[in-house]
Amino acid sequence: MRLTGILFVGLLLMMACTNNQPVKSDDLLMPKPGQIGIYYFRTSIRCETCDAIEQLIKDELAGNYASQLKEGEIVFRQFNLDDPGVADFAKQFDVVFKSVIILKDERAINLTNDLFLYSLPKPEKSRELFENTIDQL
Repeated sequence: MRLTGILFVGLLLMMACTNNQPVKSDDLLMPKPGQIGIYYFRTSIRCETCDAIEQLIKDELAGNYASQLKEGEIVFRQFNLDDPGVADFAKQFDVVFKSVIILKDERAINLTNDLFLYSLPKPEKSRELFENTIDQL
């Protein structure tokens, strides 16, 4: 009986981990000309730093950049690299793992290293780097 229970739980976990739905192609678009795109590539497995980076971006967009987000001048998109089709889309930014890319027109700025380095020990530095990057575009 115990073995049956273990096998059942294992089967449920396997099904949950492989039930990735394809990403709609509309979601895999580049920002429009003049628009700033904040693209956060992540995986299903999240760490404390990943959560801190996501929260930083959401806080900044809800605060300092709320009007630009509302007007469509800024778009924020999260992509799960575990979802079908996302990894191929991410390759155009040289992304193979969790990353934060800021896009505008022909520019792509990768903030990944700095945000992962500072998000937990020095969140104010992460915030400053994020804001400076957006403001300079």
